[in-house]
Amino acid sequence: MTVQVTADSFEASDGSGYTPAPQKKAWSRQVAVDVVAALDCLLVAVGAALPAYIYGAYGELNIKPLEIAQTGLIAALIVNVCLRAWNFYDPRRIHRLPVEPPRIAIALVFAFAASLGLGLPLESYDAHMLIWYLTWLALSFVLVFGHRVIAASVLRNLAIDGRFNTRISVYGAGIIARRAADFLTNGPDGLNFVGVYDDRGTPGRVNDEGLTVMGTIDDLIAAGRRGEIDQVIIALPQSADRRVAQIARKLEQLPVSLHVVTHMASDLVDPQSSHKVSALGPLGMLDVKQNPHADWRPIAKRAEDLVLASLFLIALAPVFALIAAAIKLDSKGPVLFRQRRRGMNLSVFHVLKFRTMHVLEDGETIEQAKRDDDRTTRVGRFLRRTSLDELPQLWNVLVGEMSLVGPRPHAVAHDDTWADLLSQYVNRAQVKPGITGLAQISGARGQIGRDSDLRARVERDLEYIAQWSVLLDLNIIVKTIWAVVRGKNAH
Repeated sequence: MTVQVTADSFEASDGSGYTPAPQKKAWSRQVAVDVVAALDCLLVAVGAALPAYIYGAYGELNIKPLEIAQTGLIAALIVNVCLRAWNFYDPRRIHRLPVEPPRIAIALVFAFAASLGLGLPLESYDAHMLIWYLTWLALSFVLVFGHRVIAASVLRNLAIDGRFNTRISVYGAGIIARRAADFLTNGPDGLNFVGVYDDRGTPGRVNDEGLTVMGTIDDLIAAGRRGEIDQVIIALPQSADRRVAQIARKLEQLPVSLHVVTHMASDLVDPQSSHKVSALGPLGMLDVKQNPHADWRPIAKRAEDLVLASLFLIALAPVFALIAAAIKLDSKGPVLFRQRRRGMNLSVFHVLKFRTMHVLEDGETIEQAKRDDDRTTRVGRFLRRTSLDELPQLWNVLVGEMSLVGPRPHAVAHDDTWADLLSQYVNRAQVKPGITGLAQISGARGQIGRDSDLRARVERDLEYIAQWSVLLDLNIIVKTIWAVVRGKNAH
């Protein structure tokens, strides 16, 4: 089944449908509780190190820092395991983060008992070491308990303020949507019902189920691109199976979690993929896709980009200077070429490249570069073959418009054309575009002359989005160097 996506799909709806007020960007519950867990571990280690430092500095005792650090680390990990077993780090309890002093004390005592002989050799124990253990136990308890009291208060206030709310919208305005709306409106804390969207009826109307229709699917897509929605539930009757499949295809382009009520067969959504089943109150749902930017993923991805892009820029500064001089000596025109590209959620930015042609095309019609292109300068041919013309995009990475690794951005004019040819093309915009990507190291780079070329590139890009990890990025970066040396399909 193919759903045609036209160039109009790139534009936000300007219709008369009601647009909800901008909402606060949701923070990840998992990241929040992981930060609390890390601070708990750190405070256990501080409880070990501080008394040891005082003993060493003022008690004239021979304290071995490595042994102290080893013992503190082991105890911190054991405390973490105990508290996790008691659901102290359950993201669902972020409104009421557990404090429970008795369990904190039990975890600390158990950790210290378990670390005897693991961190410090048994012959190290004497009266002073026993005093150190008791001081460590008392100080760690005070630090961890005080931290959890503060963390519980801060997270509770943030939760009340809606910072951890999962913003859910429903597509479909029938009886199933009514059940979803009732549960989300009156359900547990942390769920924020954004509203109902449907294409059948006038936006802003109240339908037979008493639901106000916020807008059409184009309005829903626009809200998703603005970052106002975390999850979308497709709630249509069983008789609308075909329509559900079409709606799911269109909504897959958004960086949100997507669910379908489970009265339908999964093969109508994607016959080549397996899907998990979940529940939201009275609703059984088929999980079509997960948000590719949830929890720690965007934080790890941004940290990776900042560190590596900074190192590359510093190391390649002399190369930048040589290339700039060669371009100026070879032909007239600017050193850098700026062209409009679409980034995450189809936001438009200007990509930077070293100028390799006599022309600076950025209009509605742009001719693809091809082998032996007479528009290419002498220096430009070398830069394009070695992909050195892409290096200025490290700046795009630093400012957050691109990533080092991701789907390659194409000229806006090409986006409009290729979106008409392949329905899944816009799904690449769920993440930031990259300087290199899985498609590039897999041979799917260079000129797109046939539909199969476009399909191969999009398939690799979507595979990358689904399987992303820091290790995958590092592997792609290393393989990119080899691909550049070969120069295959680069012109």
